[in-house]
Amino acid sequence: MKAGERINAALQRFSLLHHKKIDLGLDRMCELLVKAGDPHLSLPPVVHVAGSNGKGSTIAFVKAMAIAQGLTVHVHTSPHLIRLNERYIIAGKEMSDETLADLLEEVEAINDNAPATEFELLCLAMFIAFSRTAADLAIIEVGLGGELDATNVIAKPALCLITPISIEHSDWLGNDIAGIAKAKAGIIKHQCPVISAAQLNDVKDVFERIAYRQKAELKFLSEDISCLLEDARLVWSDETQLLDLPLPALKGSWQVQNAGLAIAAAVHFGWTEEAIAKGLQQVTWPGRLQRLSGIKQLPFDTEGWLDGAHNPHAAIALSGFIRERNRIEPLRLEMILSMQATKDLSGFLQPFKEFEPIIHLVPLLGARAPITVNELTQQVLQLGFTAKAHHDLNAALMSLSKDKTRLLITGSLYLVGEVLNLRSVNS
Repeated sequence: MKAGERINAALQRFSLLHHKKIDLGLDRMCELLVKAGDPHLSLPPVVHVAGSNGKGSTIAFVKAMAIAQGLTVHVHTSPHLIRLNERYIIAGKEMSDETLADLLEEVEAINDNAPATEFELLCLAMFIAFSRTAADLAIIEVGLGGELDATNVIAKPALCLITPISIEHSDWLGNDIAGIAKAKAGIIKHQCPVISAAQLNDVKDVFERIAYRQKAELKFLSEDISCLLEDARLVWSDETQLLDLPLPALKGSWQVQNAGLAIAAAVHFGWTEEAIAKGLQQVTWPGRLQRLSGIKQLPFDTEGWLDGAHNPHAAIALSGFIRERNRIEPLRLEMILSMQATKDLSGFLQPFKEFEPIIHLVPLLGARAPITVNELTQQVLQLGFTAKAHHDLNAALMSLSKDKTRLLITGSLYLVGEVLNLRSVNS
């Protein structure tokens, strides 16, 4: 059996071990780690990253700056867009199929058919891989929440970063912003430094209370740290220094805050201004306001953008980008959209109402909370939008206007992955 087939087979077996796709809690994870010899105790210094929006971009910035500093870096992110291997960057390189297949089978043997979620087993694979290869830094993204997330077994991270918090994952975290903030702040450990993006007052209050209890130094962007656009430059400052930097390579005004958080991490570790500047310019992060190219189904005159936004906070930022593009060249907006049943569809779409878009709805492949295209279409129509249902992504692309329009594909990272996979098949 080929390595890729072994990976898929292992994932299929993992999915049968627990009756829930998501079951937050640390007991099973701790038991797994003991069985594996506690690999999480043999990691390089860890940057632990939680939040609702911008985690992936912030991690990409920190990684790029660390590499520019000459450091060797492990990175764990989730979910992946095309291949599971994307979650495992070992000493700066994506794990090979053969190594990953071997590792998943090793994890399976360690678990020995005990009830465990797929994410817990994939996290165990990450901890084992990170412990076996030397590196200067490990950047680990929280999967869901923070306090009860399977990654939250790191006793003393070198630094915690928290990106903006908004209502999300209500089925697991609830609809109370303070409660969600408490879950996210669960990564704050005793006397460990924490840097947060600017937050709503209710969120800020929770963070300050937990940081005080943990005796953890806490800094906020927009209060302790400033990061602003000035004359086509990025100007970052704190109480000790001011940096005049190039604009980040990632597009979107919200990337200023993500970059500011990453710069704060770099400054905390003492990395050079040259490394920070180089990281800002060389950073890449697929599926985040990515200009579409290489898709033969896309009409020639279409200005296409791909973004994994999936909650109202991200939609507000994304609609602002569309507004900016319209100032440059006003174009009719078409959207290809799919979302999980647990997401706030109404809250997500409202920021786009001013553009009167045509919305093409497609199935969401691989989603943990799927909704049928017909159900999704009916909901979009009830919200007052023009909506068309399609049986797959290819059909939606083929139905786009042949006139010059602006296309936005968004609503889920699962959909982003499908688009990127289609592009790789076409190339």
